[in-house]
Amino acid sequence: MKRKGILVLALASCALILFFVVGMGISVTELEDIVGDEIINRLAPNISMAAGMKLGSVYADSKTQEELEALVNSGVTAGIRTAAKMALSIVYAQKTVIELTALATGDIDPAFREAASAPLQNFLIEMPADDLKTMAVSGATHELRLTAADLYYLVTRGDLTAEKLENEAVQNDSDELAYVAGVYLAGFYLSFNPKTKEELEELARNGESEGMRVAGATALINMLIQSDLTAGDLELAIQALGDGYPELLQAYTDVLAHRYGS
Repeated sequence: MKRKGILVLALASCALILFFVVGMGISVTELEDIVGDEIINRLAPNISMAAGMKLGSVYADSKTQEELEALVNSGVTAGIRTAAKMALSIVYAQKTVIELTALATGDIDPAFREAASAPLQNFLIEMPADDLKTMAVSGATHELRLTAADLYYLVTRGDLTAEKLENEAVQNDSDELAYVAGVYLAGFYLSFNPKTKEELEELARNGESEGMRVAGATALINMLIQSDLTAGDLELAIQALGDGYPELLQAYTDVLAHRYGS
């Protein structure tokens, strides 16, 4: 079993080595090569996704809504599906609040609800904080609850403390509120209550709740963006993580997406 693991790692290294030498800010053609490569998608899907994150605006300019929706459903790699979903958020920004609400609450693919939730925030921001919190608890879908939770913490940010957020990242009125509490807690871990890279990585791996793991991962993203890690370093880190530690894996994926576009 151990030999098989080593072989898979070696094969993955061979498949990805061409992309390790890509420096800062790779081209659209190179990004498209990454997201279109089914070997990379199979062995390291988060690398494919990172490239897809940077192609969202390209897809929005070059594909119709119908084409994007088809790719969200049937794109052959995680990167293609990610790029299509991000492009849909841009395209959906032209829709009305009624149309966006219908999408965000619909019995449809969660990727479509997620794509609609980002532009929907432009309308929900006008709601009072108490109403946003109620929506974050009892909204019809996870995507709507997460959007409302994000806005709730945004409009109440003046009253937030690290201690309050640490409590709410562990126990809250909904999973979505706990998750976003972790996102906002990350800001304190970078400023008033600073943690080291090692502490943030440990928190992202083994925090006592999803919210606390998100706090570690979100703060780590900002720290790693300022580091001297190259795209190749990040690709290797993602490859080594495999499917383990999803919050830490997402952090490295986000930073890699930033490197691809820098």
